Amino acid sequence: MGLTITRREADGITLVDIAGRLDSSASGQVMDQLNDIVTTGVSRLVVNLAQVSYISSAGLRSILVAAKLLKSANGEMRLCQPNDFVKKTLEDSGFANLIRIDDHEGQSIAALKRL
Repeated sequence: MGLTITRREADGITLVDIAGRLDSSASGQVMDQLNDIVTTGVSRLVVNLAQVSYISSAGLRSILVAAKLLKSANGEMRLCQPNDFVKKTLEDSGFANLIRIDDHEGQSIAALKRL
């Protein structure tokens, strides 16, 4: 299965749905698209990982680069709905200390609406 990235908007917040394996072969695509979104002036971003079956260190890095870029522009990124494997990878890598991870998309949207 190839990787797909879909952008949508809800309540003035940009949401990005990623589906597939976020590994070294897909990380460049994810990094490029997330960075393109951030550089268009988006300040509140939710990355929905519900359909991500696997994430590698390269995949983690692609998200982290965009999160840091967004933070430097006084914005915030939140991740949501990772499956158990992806969530464990995020937690084991220390990602949970860097980017907020929510169980449900609605939680991420509600938190960013308060900004």
